[in-house]
Amino acid sequence: MVGATVEQFIQWESLLKNYSPNPILIGEVGKASALKLALNQMIAGLTATFALSLTFLQQEGVSIETFMDILRSSALYAPTFDKKLSRMLDRNYDNPNFPIKHLEKDINLFLTSAQNLGLNTESLEGINSIVSLVIKKGFANSDYSALIEAMKK
Repeated sequence: MVGATVEQFIQWESLLKNYSPNPILIGEVGKASALKLALNQMIAGLTATFALSLTFLQQEGVSIETFMDILRSSALYAPTFDKKLSRMLDRNYDNPNFPIKHLEKDINLFLTSAQNLGLNTESLEGINSIVSLVIKKGFANSDYSALIEAMKK
């Protein structure tokens, strides 16, 4: 994702291909950042709701394997669920690909931008409180799958 003018993108495209085989021009400077923030806030939402579902089903004694089989064949499925499942079940948040503290930073940047646009951000504010709780529990440098740690009171 690149934020630039068309001319800048064309000028630097060969260099950009060192970082991504298919750089995509999003628009002027700032537009790619906005897109990245929009994607990253979705990480928080998807992960928090998945963590809550897992914890709920564990408490109810429902097979997680059965849940995942059904989920995988539904329109609700996101590949990130399988990527984070074992980390959540094993409570192994080491070697993060995206630490929670960075997720919190992006959520806060998104919240500020969205509020400045007059958008209703209440849903993300709730998720942000979950992120803050997990950070207070000592998981700031852990993989964001540690959001599951906030699901039990």
